Amino acid sequence: MLRLHLDYASPSAYHADRARATLGLSADHDRRVHFKGKVKSEHVFLFRTALRALGEVVWSNDNWYADGYYDILDPIITVHPDKVFFEVFSQDQSVHALATFDRTLFETEGKVVCGSANVDFTAWLWNALGEMRSRRATWLQIDNAGFEVSTVGAGGRFEKKVEVPYSWVRAFLEVQSAATLPGTRLQVRPVDLLSVIRFLRYSKPKTSPRAIRYEFDPGEPVRVVLEPWEERFTLAGCHHNYGQRKVTRLWGRRRLRLLEPLLPFTDSIEVFLKGRALPSFYHLQLPGIEFTLGLSGWSRRSLSSEDGFHLTRPTTAPDNSSLQKGRDLLRQRFSLTVSELAQAQTLSSSEAESLLTELCRNGEAFYQPDKQVFRSRQLFRNRPEPAKLYPPNPRMEKACQLAESSQVEVTQCEPRETTRVKRLDSPRGKVLREIVYRDWHYEGRVADFETVEVVVNDRDRIIFGKCGCPFFEANLLNQGPCEHMLALRLVAEKQRTDLPTSSPFREDQD
Repeated sequence: MLRLHLDYASPSAYHADRARATLGLSADHDRRVHFKGKVKSEHVFLFRTALRALGEVVWSNDNWYADGYYDILDPIITVHPDKVFFEVFSQDQSVHALATFDRTLFETEGKVVCGSANVDFTAWLWNALGEMRSRRATWLQIDNAGFEVSTVGAGGRFEKKVEVPYSWVRAFLEVQSAATLPGTRLQVRPVDLLSVIRFLRYSKPKTSPRAIRYEFDPGEPVRVVLEPWEERFTLAGCHHNYGQRKVTRLWGRRRLRLLEPLLPFTDSIEVFLKGRALPSFYHLQLPGIEFTLGLSGWSRRSLSSEDGFHLTRPTTAPDNSSLQKGRDLLRQRFSLTVSELAQAQTLSSSEAESLLTELCRNGEAFYQPDKQVFRSRQLFRNRPEPAKLYPPNPRMEKACQLAESSQVEVTQCEPRETTRVKRLDSPRGKVLREIVYRDWHYEGRVADFETVEVVVNDRDRIIFGKCGCPFFEANLLNQGPCEHMLALRLVAEKQRTDLPTSSPFREDQD
């Protein structure tokens, strides 16, 4: 467990009367940041809606399940000369949200001190945001000096002692590295995404599979397919450049409903798909506000899970001198692109990207995938030891090396299917579907071992494996798969195709 101390001069508070409302967010006392601004009346409603959506990520857990509940870090607020950022992370380590407010939304008062800090943000304060009204002058104040609070029992300086697992902090950092991975970028109409969410709201299957598939067919718009109904939604005007059919399959689709309150007011959406069972990002552009939701590829698997999600480190880690120069330049400019850093420090693009990615992994920056910009942000007052945040995983590291070499040969990659007839709820009433349960069987040669086998189920969990290495013979799967099975899986998954998961049931099949 990681024990953090957050020192607040006073609790945050929301005070409103007939003419004025003030949202006072108390920042960590040792982090210097100050902002006071009046929200322009035409933006109060969307300002409230975006903050409420952030609170849903933190405080609402009825849509998915966490393996355990821990204390969580209070939201991170970052003030830059052009933007104000609110950043939160869910308790189950699978959802990250970033709300970006243009400084033009505010009429600032006094001196603005740029920086980052945790702010006191309770469930009570989140509920109180619902009292914001456009008819009142609404102020946002962020200060580490505290506020005069009239609420009984709320005054006085206090310190939060927060205990979170290292895996939670690692997942918070890894989501930034995930955003920098190459992938597919889509322009999606808000109404199309809303149609998908509304279907899921009124259709809750009691049986698996429950994935969401993005299908890319040459010359056709992208389609979204919901399992197990095989319900298809065409994303009108959403084009792609793939010359061959491609399918990206993800899980945890119900978390998309976190975006539902914002969609009616959204001008445009960009979706970033990083790959099968890898994180995805949904970037919403509203008037003066941006909202980015980052989701792990699984609903019950965190972003730090070693078998559900893996990020390889840069091939060549930046040296301390280069890292410090990059850190100083980012703090000076507040934002940097890879090309800007490469030009400023005479680095190659790969070296500049590795340096900025390392700052993300250290909690000193975050990445905006829509603009491909790295922003300065200090997550920690005192950064934890890197060895505890990123414990070595020799098996996965060796598996990645094997997968990138020519030492893996896949001889078999085929599905094994069973079917059952199920009655499913849908907005059109009950429907009968023949559900296909599909396990995938991989077989091949890895390094010196001629016969390596892996079987994964429809949720990509390894349910069977076989290898001739000493690790497997000593432990079987009791301590997880060996490096050879992991390497075979990494290579074989690139060859598989996600197929339909159900078909209409006909009476003559009975």
